[in-house]
Amino acid sequence: MTDHHFKKILVAVDGSFHCNIAARYSYLFAQAFHSKLFVVTVITKDMNEKAEKSVTCSITKIIDEARVSGIDIEGVILKGDVIEAINKFVKENKIDLLISSTRRPQKERRYFVKSVTSSLMSGVPCSVIALRISHPGRSLRSKKVLVPVIGDGYRDKERADIISPIADRFNSNITVFHVIELSSSGIKRLEKLEKDKLTESGEKKIASFMKELRGRGIQASEKIVTGSKVRDEIISEASHHKYDLIILGTTKRNIIKRVVSGNPVEEILRDTPCDVMLLHFK
Repeated sequence: MTDHHFKKILVAVDGSFHCNIAARYSYLFAQAFHSKLFVVTVITKDMNEKAEKSVTCSITKIIDEARVSGIDIEGVILKGDVIEAINKFVKENKIDLLISSTRRPQKERRYFVKSVTSSLMSGVPCSVIALRISHPGRSLRSKKVLVPVIGDGYRDKERADIISPIADRFNSNITVFHVIELSSSGIKRLEKLEKDKLTESGEKKIASFMKELRGRGIQASEKIVTGSKVRDEIISEASHHKYDLIILGTTKRNIIKRVVSGNPVEEILRDTPCDVMLLHFK
C-alpha cells in the first residue's frame, strides 16, 4: 500500500442492513489505511422512538465489531437534516473519506439521482464512496471485480488505493474494462487492422492505471471493447460474466447530469445485477 491521505473515515448509517454492509467495507479501509473511523447517524425530526432506538443499537453493534478487529472507532449521533448535519461534521472534523450506501426508495425507481448520496457527493468537501448493495447475503464476497476506466489518468493512484485492500481481502480477480465509443454503423464497418489499432490505443489509455495496480501487487486483466454506449457495455459485461462488484469512478459532471436519455450512473446502478461501488475523489 502506498502513502495515502485517508486518515479519517466517516461511515454514515441509518440502521438498515445496506448501511451495515457499508460499515463492514469501512472496517476494511480503516484497517488498510490505519485510519480513525467515525460511525455517524443522524436523528431527524420525523423519526419515532423505535427508529431512534434502532439506529442507536446499530451504532453500538458496529463499534463492537470494529473494536474486535482493533479499529480505532468512535460513534457519533447527530440531529437535524441529514445532509446538513453530515456536511458540518465532515468540515469540523476534517474527514478525508465518507462511505455511504444508496438505496432505492419504495415509491421511486431512482437509486442515485436526487438521493442523499448524490447530494453528499456533490456537497461535502471530502472524497466519497457510495455502495449500492444488490444482494445483501452475497456482499463482501467480491471474487470477480469489474473496474471500468475511461483512461484519462484521472485519480489513478486513489482508485488503485481503494481497489488494493478489496483485492487483498477477497483474493479478487480484477478486470480493468475500457470501452471505445463508436456508432453502431462505425462498429460494423471496422476492419481487423482498425480494430487492432483501436485496441492498442485503449491499452495505452489505461496503461497508467494498470501500472498503479501492479505497483500494489495486483495482476489485473484488461478488456478493451467497442460499443455505442459505455454504460450499455458495462451493464452487459457485468451481467454476462457474473461479476460480484463493479468499482466505478464518478466525476462532478456525471453526478449532476440531467439529460433526457437519463443519468448514466443511475442506469448502471439500476440495471446491473451485482453490487456497485461509486468512487468520487476530491
